[in-house]
Amino acid sequence: MDSGAGAPPATPELSNQGAGDVIDRASGGDARQLRPPTHTMARRGLRLHVWWFDAGVQCRAASVVYNDALYVLGGYGGSGRLDDLFKFDFNTRLWSQVHTKGETPTGRENNGAVVIKNNMYLFGGYSGYNWLNDFHCFNFDTSTWAPVEVKAGSPPSTRFGYVSSVHGSVFFVFGGYDGQTWLNDMHEFDVDEGTWSQTHVQGYIPTGRSCPSWAYHEGSVYLFGGYDGVHRMNDFHRFEMSDRKWSVVATRTSGQSPSPRYFHASVVHGDSLYLFGGYSGQERLNDLHEFRFDLQTWFLVQTEDPPSGRSSLVAQVHNNSLYVFGGYNGSIVLNDFHEFRFDPIHVPASTMEGDLRRLMTAPEFADVVFLVDGRRLLANKALLASRSEHFCAMFFSCGLREAARRCQNKGRVCGDESTSYAVQQSPSDLLEVPITDVDYDTFNLLLEYIYTDKVHPDLNTGQALSLLITAGMFCIDRLRAICEDIVRHNITIQNCVEVLITAHHHNADGLKEICLEFL
Repeated sequence: MDSGAGAPPATPELSNQGAGDVIDRASGGDARQLRPPTHTMARRGLRLHVWWFDAGVQCRAASVVYNDALYVLGGYGGSGRLDDLFKFDFNTRLWSQVHTKGETPTGRENNGAVVIKNNMYLFGGYSGYNWLNDFHCFNFDTSTWAPVEVKAGSPPSTRFGYVSSVHGSVFFVFGGYDGQTWLNDMHEFDVDEGTWSQTHVQGYIPTGRSCPSWAYHEGSVYLFGGYDGVHRMNDFHRFEMSDRKWSVVATRTSGQSPSPRYFHASVVHGDSLYLFGGYSGQERLNDLHEFRFDLQTWFLVQTEDPPSGRSSLVAQVHNNSLYVFGGYNGSIVLNDFHEFRFDPIHVPASTMEGDLRRLMTAPEFADVVFLVDGRRLLANKALLASRSEHFCAMFFSCGLREAARRCQNKGRVCGDESTSYAVQQSPSDLLEVPITDVDYDTFNLLLEYIYTDKVHPDLNTGQALSLLITAGMFCIDRLRAICEDIVRHNITIQNCVEVLITAHHHNADGLKEICLEFL
């Protein structure tokens, strides 16, 4: 438990008897102690009370949403770890206990549960005596538990307080605590294949930790905070599931980032991530923060009558509401239930970037095709011309000679009179433009920037140099400057001379000056 009573937080070993000892003394010891049932909904100060069947006191429970119902599994109930399963029906607003069949997992806390198709998958956790790595599946249609059949590979080591998420049919596990070490390894289970494997990740991997919050948004998992055995953290990371790639989430300094914490919860609604509660090491928190993905900015959400400060809570979103159940307030395990209603008018996230990206691969909209290294890249003349003087001259003006003159007047070496493109009309009415002086990957990066105004975040020095040269050829000054900036942050003894020569040949004076200072 996150009792904070003289033992390292985020570890359940408060004594040989387990984490429950402090809470046992505070709560009176009944694992299913019932309280007056109350459900509170907050919406602009309006409070509605709904009577419900009490699910009992719980914290550190696993939870999922499936078919208009919230399922809450296990957790810590005041005197022991629980193995029961409760269901809250969002339509009838009633709680009920789910009577299950099969091999029920032993009572546990601080494990993640996920839904794939019509099954809930449950891995590991802490039993009060042991850290676990068993793997179970619950079928919603038959209400039956069964061990998951693993055909190949080894499961992750025992742990609790880890991150769990799903992409397609793949279940991911990251980090956690095994009783001795705060972990940052990552594993995945392919449900279709029945195989465990260690995930080969790229990028900036978060340090070892337990009990962060996490939430899924558009193919990525967003991780915030946690505890590493010494510090509570408030760093913010993104894991792109298809690419298996970690990165630090860039946020604007003007926002109000949440303070360091663990045992908190995150959810996603619309184009925002919401973060609530947790434990700072000194107090249980009840602040609600919003991270706007489109603005890359944190905001503190002002609410009326929020739930009391708590950690180890259940938080899930259904339709237009955030539901918060249970948790631990530093003295007792809770069973109150709260609803926060989001604004009824939701402005959808901008789809402009994705829409423009689709133009790059949609033949029905293309009117020009570039032939690069024997491959084809579709594009749109009007969009290219609006973003580049070179393309404007190529498609709509007086030819490449004027494009070269315009660029040279800016002090740029770009497509000049010697540059020749055999532009011709293809039988499919697409204008064909062979590109002979740029490789396929670099030209594709150039088009991606033209369409999205963004550069791939993990461009290496070699790619940035190639793109810098290409941006100069096609008179795209902003991209050229971005590439210079990327290169200057990655100058080393090994590449400085190469960068200096490239900067000199392509009139990148700022980059050349940086190289000379470096030498």
